[in-house]
Amino acid sequence: MDSDGRSGVPVGTDLAPNAGAQDVDGAANGASRAPPPPAKPRLSGRVRSALVGGLIVVIGVTGSAFLASAWRSSSQRANKKSFQSTVADLSNTLDAKLQTKIELTHAMRSIATMEPNAGEERFLQWYQQLQHRAPASPDLTAVFIQAIPASGLPAFRAQAEADPAFSKLLRGRFQIVPSGSRPRYCLTRATVGDPTGASLYPPLLNYCAPVLPGIGVSPYAALIETERDTGAFIVTPLPGLGVASLVGIGEAVFRRGAALATVAARRAAFRGIIGLSFDSTKLIGGLLTGRRSLTLALYHRNIGGPLELIGRAGAHPQGRSSGYSERLQIGEGWLVEVSGIVDSPLPADAQGAIALGLGLLVTLLIFLLWRVLARSRQRAWGLVGEKTDELKYRALHDPLTDLPNRILVLDRAEQILARGRRQDVPVTALFVDIDGFKQINDGFGHQAGDDLLRQVAARLKTILRDSDTVGRVGGDEFVMLIDSLHLNAAPELVAERILDVLRQPVRLPQSSRPLISVTASIGIATGRPPSAEELMQDAHLALHRAKTAGKDGYVKFESAMQTASRDRIDLQMDLGNALDAEELFLLYQPMLDLENEQIVGVEALLRWQHPAGETVPPEVFIPLAEDSGLIVPIGRWVLEQACAQCAAWHELGHPLNISVNVSARQLERPQLVAEVRTALRNSGLDPATLTLEITETVLMRRPDATAQLLAELKALGVRIAVDDFGTGYSSLAYLRQFPVDSLKIDRTFITSLALSSEAHALAHTLIALGKALGLQTLAEGVEQRSQVRALQREGCDLAQGFLFARPLTPDALERFLAENPVPTGSLLLPAQG
Repeated sequence: MDSDGRSGVPVGTDLAPNAGAQDVDGAANGASRAPPPPAKPRLSGRVRSALVGGLIVVIGVTGSAFLASAWRSSSQRANKKSFQSTVADLSNTLDAKLQTKIELTHAMRSIATMEPNAGEERFLQWYQQLQHRAPASPDLTAVFIQAIPASGLPAFRAQAEADPAFSKLLRGRFQIVPSGSRPRYCLTRATVGDPTGASLYPPLLNYCAPVLPGIGVSPYAALIETERDTGAFIVTPLPGLGVASLVGIGEAVFRRGAALATVAARRAAFRGIIGLSFDSTKLIGGLLTGRRSLTLALYHRNIGGPLELIGRAGAHPQGRSSGYSERLQIGEGWLVEVSGIVDSPLPADAQGAIALGLGLLVTLLIFLLWRVLARSRQRAWGLVGEKTDELKYRALHDPLTDLPNRILVLDRAEQILARGRRQDVPVTALFVDIDGFKQINDGFGHQAGDDLLRQVAARLKTILRDSDTVGRVGGDEFVMLIDSLHLNAAPELVAERILDVLRQPVRLPQSSRPLISVTASIGIATGRPPSAEELMQDAHLALHRAKTAGKDGYVKFESAMQTASRDRIDLQMDLGNALDAEELFLLYQPMLDLENEQIVGVEALLRWQHPAGETVPPEVFIPLAEDSGLIVPIGRWVLEQACAQCAAWHELGHPLNISVNVSARQLERPQLVAEVRTALRNSGLDPATLTLEITETVLMRRPDATAQLLAELKALGVRIAVDDFGTGYSSLAYLRQFPVDSLKIDRTFITSLALSSEAHALAHTLIALGKALGLQTLAEGVEQRSQVRALQREGCDLAQGFLFARPLTPDALERFLAENPVPTGSLLLPAQG
């Protein structure tokens, strides 16, 4: 028996790979051979190797040189393109900064024109507002230099000294620099911006004076006259005190509404100029941060004047950088010149050299590879053959268990079916599924799950004969194909043997528990269907029936199962329309307080009135809704209907609590909290009267995530109940972790309460556990008076069952309440823990 569980020759194996070899040898040993024809002259292997090697070297060197040249050219083009892009970026940024300064000058001129009496206080107020909206550059200084005739000097002084902000600049002394009487003065009226720039000159420096202290011959008088006569926008370097790169922007201010068509008119309307100064080196240097190899020069041409250098900064402040050079006009007479190269990890020549080296290295590697291949070609082909066989094996086998996978199992099934048809014997397939495998994966980890699958596969191999096949077709599902030709036992006995073997305890190395027990469900299909797929489908239908029947057993396929499967599909399709067609409805089963046997609440139970006229039991359609996901919208509808109905009963004077079941699908969705909140808000129901019931098994699927979701639900004010308590595997630690209010003891413990001492002991334990945890306890399925007495003795809080009332429609329940009124103050309070 080989590793895939089947003896004999694997599928596709060539039985005679050397067929014909004996014939060839026989011919060689037979008749005498004719003399061979004269051999043609052939080059020796060494010469051929040398020629091919030389060809590789020549092609490699030539290609490497071409590649290096192309790479170098491409790098140069990329560098130039990058340089041009950088120049464009720098120009745009510089243009934006200069435009900001020019707009600031225009704005100050507008204020000086529109408000003739505006002084330092007004300009500072405007500048502060401007800084809040669109902050200007912190290194610029703007001044309003007012032209004052000698006769207007007293009035100017009076205005200046009356201006608190300007008086602060004067520091109590109104002293014009240089001193002396002149027919005209050009004095600062307002200053905004960087105070460092303003402190370079005295506060009352007469810019119209021909000679200025610390500067010498003043360039300002001529500039002011030019501004006055032309009204043009002027940019010029400024002589400062220790700041060689100071640049000024000047713009004339004229009287509002004056005609400025002639020089004489402009002189008559002239009020002063707006001067803005900034450090050109700082401005340019800030743009070149991170660009160490570039030099940027800023030029300006005033109207009618030459192109004048405003500032230069970068790698060569005194000249241009080597490399590329480009000039761009950016408007308003400005011109930008950028020179150098964009910073690059390697120059183009170095990149070309590297490309050449890489090409030569690749050539050398190819040459050596060719030599190795030439010497070991036969060995390489052998390895290829081995790997091909290995890949074929892997393509047909499960990597975890080394059993045949679905593809190979189907192929084997087709072969067995063909043999069965020829020999007129049936073929048997057993579909095996491990019960509760998901819980093992979740509880012990996927590594433990993998170990379990490997051990199950090993055990299944020991059961079958050499002529049979066992394979893993996915997840925790295995398939066994039984050759019925020499089978002395019925397939049911084989299934029994499989179940017995799998029930033996399993040791999982990765688990904290040394031994665990597992069971399996088996579907059996016997016959000669038209295809292997149909045989597998029949076995899978039987497997599904075995799962439904309670697991840990087997079911043999019957033709009626196909009909049942189709009916199940039809029912599921009808269920998809049931909500919109208003075929779903709710019944309400009363819950009674065992102390006084009076009704205190109801449980909402879902029912389906099928269009065919029959009522579909919930145990039939709810699993379909769970599998298809329809339980989510249906559960939302149930929640909304139940809350609305309970709120309506409250308005009628029936203070009932209401319980609503929550499915596993709903609990997995974080939207459940919002859905409960919406249902409570829309109905106006008090959250304390709503209980959400969650089965113990669902509660333990994802305990950490479930605990967080339950905490969010509890924050809404609703109550949480554990349904079917005692049938799952929750621990005391988890119960203390969950924010639970009550426990609903499963009906299986109540049914035999008065008949079995073991059942009585279990019920006693569950009720005592609830009391120890401070939780309410409710018994389900109460049908006998003796059960009520036993539960009352044990101290159980609530009960429901057919003994008290069957599930009722809203109208029937209201009649029931009329006969059995709800006591005042019967609303269930949260359990005290």
